Amino acid sequence: MADAEILSDKYSEQLLPNTMVHLIEAAFGIFGNSLVLLMYTKYIQDKTGTRYFIPILAFIDFIGCVSNVTQFHLDNTKRYSYPDVYLCKSLYFSMILTGGFSAHLILAIALQRYLIICRPFSQQMSRKSCRITILVIFLFSVGYASPVLKFGGFYRTTVEDDSLNVTRNISVLVCHSDDGTNGTGVMVPYFGFLLLLSFINIFVTTALYIPVTKTIYRTLSPTRRNRTSTVVDVDTNITSKETQSSTVEKIAMVEFPQNDVRRSYFASQNTSTIDKNREQKARKKISVMFLVIIIVYVVSYLTSLITQVHSFATRIELKGYHLNIYFFCLRFNLLNHIANPYIYWFYDIKFRNELQKFCCGGSIRRYSFSV
Repeated sequence: MADAEILSDKYSEQLLPNTMVHLIEAAFGIFGNSLVLLMYTKYIQDKTGTRYFIPILAFIDFIGCVSNVTQFHLDNTKRYSYPDVYLCKSLYFSMILTGGFSAHLILAIALQRYLIICRPFSQQMSRKSCRITILVIFLFSVGYASPVLKFGGFYRTTVEDDSLNVTRNISVLVCHSDDGTNGTGVMVPYFGFLLLLSFINIFVTTALYIPVTKTIYRTLSPTRRNRTSTVVDVDTNITSKETQSSTVEKIAMVEFPQNDVRRSYFASQNTSTIDKNREQKARKKISVMFLVIIIVYVVSYLTSLITQVHSFATRIELKGYHLNIYFFCLRFNLLNHIANPYIYWFYDIKFRNELQKFCCGGSIRRYSFSV
């Protein structure tokens, strides 16, 4: 036991930079996701259900952040003297469950945005269908995460120790998702399925959001927008290039009315156009926000998956800063549990507005439109 403690301390010293990074990530992840849960459940009203998945995703990311960082910290600091086998099993189960749940939920968000942006006149995802989707994702994730409760545990291995100028092979127990008692005939298909499922989820999510990205690009491009967008006036259709002049005419007619009916008509039309433009801009920003979330998810998971495949194929023994870089890339999927709250803050006007009101106590304008 003393040898295991000494080996754990040496291993912990090597991975001290990695451990510090994970603690900083934990602080950002727990704070950000807690804030999102507070704002989206108490202060932000989602009238249409387009933000329905956000608090669920924040809750899963919160649990995922805590479980991942806890396991990474124990693996770095108590690798050969892990506290408890059941804690090992539980953390691996939670990591697989939250990782899969979060990934599938982002796929559901991609499907929802695809229907809203690219198929606006087709059947949309209602609140009931969103609830069913969450239930199906939860059961599916629990289904393929549960086997690790049996497969995971303490894996016995030997480690070389030359601290006393004499090389010794010390038998130690390491917390692992495979305790070594099930054989390759069981473990290779299981982890191969998880790997394949991750790649399929990434591919489908990307495929769904590519047409959404193209649509957003067309609407945000000035030349395309000028050619395609139109604004309806009293009884004629005018292009957006003529909007400025028509607005001046409307203002002039409001300032010099011929009668009250005509004045109130044009005033309401002008106000309606401004509100509609503001709502369209907000919708585009929400779609861009989800695009960034998906990009972060794809990049973080691909980095981890490629590192796992490379490690399995090469089996190179690493030490020092190489070991820190390896674990940083291997655990890069943790970014998916951390980054989302800060993406919401940057892109979601309603979230940022309510957060400023909550923090500053100021009378900031409340956005009531649904996007």
